[in-house]
Amino acid sequence: MKSYIDSLLELIYPEKNTCFICEDYDEKISDKYICQDCERNLKKIQPPVCRKCSKPIDYNSSIDLCPECCDTKRYFIMSRSPYSYEGLIKKAIYSYKYYNKTYFYKLFGSLLIDYMKDINYTSFDCIVSVPLHSSKLRERGYNQSELIAKYLASRLSIPYVDAIKRTKKTLRQSGQSKEQRRKNLRGAFEIKHPAEKVINSSVLLVDDIYTTGSTADECSRALVNYGAAGVYVITIAR
Repeated sequence: MKSYIDSLLELIYPEKNTCFICEDYDEKISDKYICQDCERNLKKIQPPVCRKCSKPIDYNSSIDLCPECCDTKRYFIMSRSPYSYEGLIKKAIYSYKYYNKTYFYKLFGSLLIDYMKDINYTSFDCIVSVPLHSSKLRERGYNQSELIAKYLASRLSIPYVDAIKRTKKTLRQSGQSKEQRRKNLRGAFEIKHPAEKVINSSVLLVDDIYTTGSTADECSRALVNYGAAGVYVITIAR
């Protein structure tokens, strides 16, 4: 039987059957947190895509790699993203990060679970998240990637490991070139000790957006150097 507190919370923070994006109420929504109309308007990434980073490619390539992944060493095995970073999903991610809509992790987590199961991208030993610098965490109050990672861990019954720390306060990545991003992030991440579950493990690294891959690469570098058997990346959009 539902407790009084649970019932009260549902009245104050209605979530079930409510679309987080347009805020419409519809019993068909259930606990997906998005209505059919809004979900149809999310732009999915369509194949063909780079087998390494999921960037859409519009040419026939014998190795199925985009130019960036041909020219750049990647420390992760592959990265997957269901959506293109534009339109509704871009607005939703912005609201999640900068307008204190912490509950959006349920929407993004639910969308990612459906996508990951659809592409059979669920066989991992542990799940980690891209960290925020301590000053940014104090300012925002939460790590948006960590909330999603813990949701995925719970739904997939895979251990979440608080494995990575950000030791360098970097400049904001948006607006920087690919090379500037790489220089900005070089040496910015370290593994927290102890993190034995990472060693010899298949690790899923969770972030909100994949842009140039610099953040994913630097986190993956730290994990691989620590002893991870392989790092896979999942983001909401790219």
